Amino acid sequence: MVLGLVAGGALVADTVARDRTEEQVAADLRTQLGGLDTEPDVAIGGFPFLTQVLAGELTSVQVTAPSIQIEQVTLQDVAVDLGGVSTGTPTTAREALLTAHLPLDEVRGAIELPVDLEIVDGSLRAATTALGLPFEAVLAPRAAGRGIEVAVEAISLGGATISLDQAPGGLADDVQGLTIPVQGLPEGLQITDVTLTGDGFDLTAEGQDLVLDQAATG
Repeated sequence: MVLGLVAGGALVADTVARDRTEEQVAADLRTQLGGLDTEPDVAIGGFPFLTQVLAGELTSVQVTAPSIQIEQVTLQDVAVDLGGVSTGTPTTAREALLTAHLPLDEVRGAIELPVDLEIVDGSLRAATTALGLPFEAVLAPRAAGRGIEVAVEAISLGGATISLDQAPGGLADDVQGLTIPVQGLPEGLQITDVTLTGDGFDLTAEGQDLVLDQAATG
């Protein structure tokens, strides 16, 4: 019975310490990351918690937030999974995985583009007018480290399909070299996957050996 009471007390102490740490981390993130409107949800994985602290590394930390502004754009449905998070200073993570949604409206509102971007029937399309005729390019987004690059799949002028080298003026360069920057991600995180959705892009970013103190401050 005595051993049971001691074990139960240790479990309560471990849970309380974990809960308080999660609350403190959430408050710190709200302060350090100016783009957060509310405190994020923080969940520290692994058991027991205090043993991880004594060992100097947390097995996993999950951070989720409805949105966060990073420079010109706001990411939605943000989730970050950190593995091997140090408890000392500087705070580091051996690995990190971020998923988020970038609405196309955010891109339009923050970045000046030479064409109008739309998502039509599940395809990303760039549209403008050339020689008095409607010009449209069907684009395929792809991950490009700190941004989203697009590859031209097809173009048309006045409803007729043409090749890229037949595009009038500088339109070929405008659509072929189009890149949507996603600046402001923590240093060391690189976008590794982009999926087109009904109203924007679902992003995945990955990184290793991140210094989180630096990421939080700039």
